[in-house]
Amino acid sequence: MSTRDADLLARFAWSRIVEPGDRAAAVLINAFGAAEALDRLASIDEQIRKRVVNASYAPLAEKWLARHDMSQAQRELEQALAAGLTALLPGDELWPARLGDQESADPLAPAQPLMLWARGDVALLQKPSLAITGARACTGYGEHVTREIADHAAQRSVTVLAGASYGVDGAAHRAALAAAGKTVAVLASGVDRAYPAGHRELIERIAEAGLTVSEVLPGTAPTRWRFLMRGRVIAALADAVVVPEAGARSGALQVAQQAHGLGRRVGAVPGPVTSAASAGCHMLLQQGTAQLVADGEEALRLLGLSHNERRRP
Repeated sequence: MSTRDADLLARFAWSRIVEPGDRAAAVLINAFGAAEALDRLASIDEQIRKRVVNASYAPLAEKWLARHDMSQAQRELEQALAAGLTALLPGDELWPARLGDQESADPLAPAQPLMLWARGDVALLQKPSLAITGARACTGYGEHVTREIADHAAQRSVTVLAGASYGVDGAAHRAALAAAGKTVAVLASGVDRAYPAGHRELIERIAEAGLTVSEVLPGTAPTRWRFLMRGRVIAALADAVVVPEAGARSGALQVAQQAHGLGRRVGAVPGPVTSAASAGCHMLLQQGTAQLVADGEEALRLLGLSHNERRRP
């Protein structure tokens, strides 16, 4: 077994054991490497406690071991690869280095993904991208602005990145596809499990014409925690983030805050002061987290693209 194959199997096994963003597991894996950390876990080696000075690892080891089954991990990994899914690991040529920005920005933040699963053109993870995210129950105004921004990005060969959710995210994907542009969907479920189910056809189109990607294993169902962790991946992968419409409790605000913390430029579209659907955008603007964005051209300025840059032929 090659070094990469051993690392792939070990990271797959760890992904079965822990939830996305698990900082304790990341510290252990960074200290020993995924494969050796797994071997030490399997034997509950005393050196874990000696070299990683944290008493919490003892009960964690017991909890992790209860979920550990290397034979089952091997079978599931083979099934995923046989289904044509692509596995990306840190150190791979196409691994998006931007995910590592989370570590440098805040060592105590949820860890970067152990691995990524993808369907589609993984090279898109290296291309300039604009994340567009916002309200699931967006208004006609929010959908209109979203379509205009996504279309403008697609026309300038900028990848549109979103979460495939209802509302703003779905509108962004559709607009990019309609403009024959590239779009990436970051999922909170496995890449072989369309969620929401009502976007099954859309997600399939994205996988065919662009890319779907997830840090959770194939077949995995989404949970509230996985949605929260999905937001940090969107923030890290994007060169800039725009929120066309979002309420005061929208998860898009967390994505915007995380992107701001990573040094990404963030934009928000204002709405009527009486609109609860735009209250979150107004909060981002008032806090100074986001710059005011009124149209697609202003959104692309977040990426440093000039007004006179020619459109895609």
